[in-house]
Amino acid sequence: MPSTPRRKLRDARRLFTGEEKPTAEAGAGRRDLGLDRCTPSQQRLRALLALHLFNAHLRGPNVGPSHVYSAHTFLAYSMTVSPRYDRLLFIIPPAVENALGRLMAPRTLIRHGMPGLRMVAAHDYHTYHIVHLPTGARMTLANRVNFLTETEIQRQGFRRGRRTLQDYAGPDTPLDPAEQAALDAIPPMTTGVRVLLAALVSRLNARDPQKRWAVGQWWQDPLRRPEPAGYRHDELMYLWGSGADWELRWLKHPRPTDVVACLTEPRIGVPGATATKGRRGWTIRLGQSTLSLRYGAVR
Repeated sequence: MPSTPRRKLRDARRLFTGEEKPTAEAGAGRRDLGLDRCTPSQQRLRALLALHLFNAHLRGPNVGPSHVYSAHTFLAYSMTVSPRYDRLLFIIPPAVENALGRLMAPRTLIRHGMPGLRMVAAHDYHTYHIVHLPTGARMTLANRVNFLTETEIQRQGFRRGRRTLQDYAGPDTPLDPAEQAALDAIPPMTTGVRVLLAALVSRLNARDPQKRWAVGQWWQDPLRRPEPAGYRHDELMYLWGSGADWELRWLKHPRPTDVVACLTEPRIGVPGATATKGRRGWTIRLGQSTLSLRYGAVR
């Protein structure tokens, strides 16, 4: 039986993301790979998550994002990112419950996690369904592609998720004052910036089928190339800005050209995004919005 356009997009998406067929098919669009096509609430969640993933180990009174909770170590877990129209899915086979702890803090330490995350349903050590209160967007962490849905877990009466649901705050728990303060301190961003930051999250493990580039979850080079000029073992990262102009600095993986490729190449890139190389690094543009890439420039 000949392949349908949706199946062709599914198969093309798998080549770039490494997803399995069920998750790639659930996320693929009808005309594109579906990596950026999402609800406005999903776009906001992914952009905010980028701030927590790409700010790491920064110290000092003059560091702009010092109040942003760092979830950078979340990236150290082997995972497959599967963005859908109304949900951000992470398949994390080895230790999904440990990865969860990098994003969410227990109920008694709620102010120490990413602000606004709440547990909706849990199948302990297998699946965790989360809602982000400020946006209403959904996120799921699971250890396999055939995970239980929220409805299926709720139908079981939370028998295997009772401990988790007691340990973590649920959607009926309002924002803690510290969470609200952290959210209020994040500068405004244009729609174009939100699209670009969300795209970084959707492409955490993107790679070129022809092995010309690979993002490698920002901690490894799957292609095992020689380290580029400016590479350092320090894991300092910085993502900050305001309005239409934001800047991302880092010292390790991936190469800046890999980031440029995953955001601008025709098959996988953000529609309308372009890149220019200047003396200080690369600049990604989307309309009037810019994301400056400064490799080896973290201070």
